[in-house]
Amino acid sequence: MAFKIQKQYIPKDQYNTDPTWAERKVWVYKLSDSDSEESFNTIEEASARKLELENSDSTDREYQIIEI
Repeated sequence: MAFKIQKQYIPKDQYNTDPTWAERKVWVYKLSDSDSEESFNTIEEASARKLELENSDSTDREYQIIEI
């Protein structure tokens, strides 16, 4: 098994002005060409990296782990 981290393409609105239908549930592996696509062998490694990404992201972007 392998695991990858997906990133929310457009982060949620920080000012809560989004309409209720704008859930922003589009997920990508890379936000740009210079971004890295990360793969992990264990869920623990992926979870640790997800936490690092969430803590360093000032946009409140959501991250999710998927099994591939």
